[in-house]
Amino acid sequence: MSTTYKSALTIFLGVFILLLAGFINGFPIVYSDTSTYLASGFELETPFDRPITYGLFLWLTSLNGVSLWSVIFAQGLITSYLIFNLVKLCLPHFNNIHLLHILIVTFLSIFTSASWTVSQLIADIFTPIALLSLVLLTVGSFSTKKKVLLYVIFLFATGMHMSHVTLNVLLIATVLLLRYLNVFGIKEQIKVSPLIICLGLSLLSILTMGSAVSKSKHGFLMGAMVEHGITKKYLDETCPEKNYAFCAYKDSLPEKAWVFLWDEDSPFYKMGGWKTTKKEFNQIISATLTDPTYIILHIKESLKATADQMVKFKIGDGNGVFLSGTRLHERIEQYTSHDMEAYESSLQNTKKLTFLNTYNTVLSVIIILSLVGLILLLFKLSSLDKTVIAALFIILLGVVINSWACGTLANAIDRLGSKVIWLIPLTFIIGAMSIFLKIPSAQNR
Repeated sequence: MSTTYKSALTIFLGVFILLLAGFINGFPIVYSDTSTYLASGFELETPFDRPITYGLFLWLTSLNGVSLWSVIFAQGLITSYLIFNLVKLCLPHFNNIHLLHILIVTFLSIFTSASWTVSQLIADIFTPIALLSLVLLTVGSFSTKKKVLLYVIFLFATGMHMSHVTLNVLLIATVLLLRYLNVFGIKEQIKVSPLIICLGLSLLSILTMGSAVSKSKHGFLMGAMVEHGITKKYLDETCPEKNYAFCAYKDSLPEKAWVFLWDEDSPFYKMGGWKTTKKEFNQIISATLTDPTYIILHIKESLKATADQMVKFKIGDGNGVFLSGTRLHERIEQYTSHDMEAYESSLQNTKKLTFLNTYNTVLSVIIILSLVGLILLLFKLSSLDKTVIAALFIILLGVVINSWACGTLANAIDRLGSKVIWLIPLTFIIGAMSIFLKIPSAQNR
């Protein structure tokens, strides 16, 4: 069997391993947002709070509603492909790279949140997909054909969620700065051209989400400010002088941004919701971002939110029961009726995901051990190939910036941490193997 066919077979086998959580559940894992994505894709309408991209992905990869299993298969295929190329990039002289890939994705599927994220019908998996494709383009050396494919994956993944533009821009800017400072001596391993191209593609992706950004950014930012306590402080100080409609609710603000934005009884909806609040919210947001006292408060709360998000990564967050009477049940019945029997009998919808508490304990232990391992690897940094250092450093930097973006601009919740936390064990595995197996690393060709 040729190397190309063997690699393709390995990647495809990796897909089925990555779908372990979906197979155990008996159906792709769903979330309340799955309903919105289904409607946007099948009705070809851009939601007010997110781009249409993932909705279109659902529609296309489900083959216009034949089955939602093919959606998570597509997600697994992209993920397996990127992991395979990362392993090949960092450990190219390993005797059996195909077996190594299978072992790594098996470990990730059983002991991390990777399989859960791949198996969910929401856009979360495209955050690590965008990050891994950026790393491969920046550090690796590939054929023109493969680079074009990676750029397409990066652009596609970036357009899946509004947060990705901010995440990418900050990550690319930080990597360029650290390259200039030659941190860890990896300046030569980090290519500038792919970073600039990815920066351009990130800004280009705004075209797919411009309407949603304009309609909803004030709500998300205000939700974050409510959770951080900034809104309450500002209203307490200014309401005696200002005539904000928001003042009537300053003493009944919820503690969490997601409650503020999605609970129909929250002050947000009592004020009229997304359209009605836009002008006043923007005034308040602008006022706090131009006042030195509140700028300092924003920075302080941002750091606290980042730290909070870093330790939140449990799976199962928001994966409740969505049966008859819910919009999600109605839309799955409407758009992909062939799936109804499996959907209704899944562990999720029959309240049988009781093992998640135990599993989340295992997940936490794996993350802690991986972090300890990465700290120990710092003492052997000189033994690591510069290519490996550059790749793993950018991935870890992306995990941290994701925590900042989610915690600061939205809210710190487990789901937003679990989507990328599995990259930490992945980086440790690659780094440890590169050192302790004495495998010299080189640029992938």
